[in-house]
Amino acid sequence: MSEQIPDYFKYNKENNDKYSKKKHYELAAIEKDWPFIPETYGYHPVDHFTGCWRGFHCLYEMVDLQLLLKSFFVTLDCSVASPPDLNGVAGKKGYGGFWEYKQVNLPLGYSGGIILCADVVGPADWCSDYERTHHFRDVMELRFENGVLTSKTDHSDTMKEIRGFTDLSFHEQEELVADYFSLYSNRWINYYKL
Repeated sequence: MSEQIPDYFKYNKENNDKYSKKKHYELAAIEKDWPFIPETYGYHPVDHFTGCWRGFHCLYEMVDLQLLLKSFFVTLDCSVASPPDLNGVAGKKGYGGFWEYKQVNLPLGYSGGIILCADVVGPADWCSDYERTHHFRDVMELRFENGVLTSKTDHSDTMKEIRGFTDLSFHEQEELVADYFSLYSNRWINYYKL
């Protein structure tokens, strides 16, 4: 099974200054339905690439606390010669058959929480899905109201503490994480099943 391209989120957990260095986090969980659905904007992704069964992937970012779709990459049916613009940005044919929409900066009106993860700790095969957030060094929770950041919580130290519970079995550690993030029960993103 090919590793899937996740959606990424550029974020600096130290501050929200748009000029500071931002890190790429993987979008791991959403509390409510995500506001960017390609079909809503006239795109019908197809699976042309084993590393992206969904047929698209995105880069999100915050600018001045506003949640934005920064870039969008989509594979479309071969008969599509000129896909629609996205927020005034024309797509360009890119690597791997993806149409690339860069610097889209589309504001998203999402209300709810998201979980972001970065930097796997330990063997990579531990992370077959994001419910195992304790296998990531950086775990952030961001909460939005109408697309504007209202709060952020760094869960990295708690996940490190859970990794340190060596007297717990692997399954018991997973249950502890599931209880900790109960708000996101059944809301973890599995890019292999989309």
